[in-house]
Amino acid sequence: MTSKERVLRAIAFQPPADLIPLWQTGFFEQFTKNWRQRFPDYKPTPDEQYGVDTTICIGDEGFFPSQARVVDDDGEYVTQVNSWGVLSRNRRGAYFENVLRRPLENKEDLDKLVFEPAELPGRWKDFERHMQYTRERSLCGFAKIGGLYVRAHFIRGEAELLLDMLEDEGFCNELFDRLTDYFSKMALEVLRRGDLWDAGLWIFDDMAATHTPMFSPKCFEKYLLPRYAKLIRTVKEAGCSHVYLHSDGDIRPLLDMMLEAGIEGFNPLEPRSGLDLVEMRKKYGKRMVFFGGVCNTQILPRGDKEEIRRHIEPLVEVAKEGGVVLGLSSLAEDTPPEAYDYYMKLIGR
Repeated sequence: MTSKERVLRAIAFQPPADLIPLWQTGFFEQFTKNWRQRFPDYKPTPDEQYGVDTTICIGDEGFFPSQARVVDDDGEYVTQVNSWGVLSRNRRGAYFENVLRRPLENKEDLDKLVFEPAELPGRWKDFERHMQYTRERSLCGFAKIGGLYVRAHFIRGEAELLLDMLEDEGFCNELFDRLTDYFSKMALEVLRRGDLWDAGLWIFDDMAATHTPMFSPKCFEKYLLPRYAKLIRTVKEAGCSHVYLHSDGDIRPLLDMMLEAGIEGFNPLEPRSGLDLVEMRKKYGKRMVFFGGVCNTQILPRGDKEEIRRHIEPLVEVAKEGGVVLGLSSLAEDTPPEAYDYYMKLIGR
């Protein structure tokens, strides 16, 4: 059975025919180095060794990709404009950036912003190479776009956007309308270019902190629910079979509305945020496919095999019913390679 067949069975709530499908994990560079040192006889990467089944396919979805450029590079700091139009100054090797200017610092500039077209060739220069890799390995490739909230605060600033959502309904309506139109076109373009209609589309929109959404359900219902419903309706009418949501944190107060909008699956189910896969399955049954569910922030980093076993075995039992692609979102260097390897063995990898 190929990876794509394995994942599509899970999406259809069919029990696994061989292996429990495995979600793609983002490995921090130092974890991979530690893993290679610990297991020198394994294949070159964890994905190859354990047989990841999924991959995310996307072009450059920035609003202004042709304007991305390096403004200054003194060897220690790089000042650059990214494809979202954000000017930043970054120290080499640093994880966070120092934002100097955003395209929408002044709300009056919204009418001046002209987003570049989805079909712009420069967006897709590496896309076909990734699709070839996906086909060669028979992976289940998903289309992906960014979400309305997180991409709005890229150009506006998160604190500023949250205040806008409380104080300036007219501005927010115009901004989110424009983003809905833009990301509908981006979604259709990536689905078309990758022929990804059967697996479907992921919307990555981090709308929650560890223990609460970033805004009230009322704000979501006012601004995002109708626009997500419109976007999802657009791609499904064009032939997209499924649409899923990624959001870190405790998104539970918004999930029922996302279902109402047309979302059919969710990732990553962070246990530290109270999203327990077993309990979520009890609540949602076959209304929602789950991708993730493994605790990458506490249980795996502690490396206690008995604790890992107690955590993983109930997840495996749920996954055996179908409707689950097991995994986690990322893995940092604080996780012992032996802990990840043991978790892989528990799920049959």
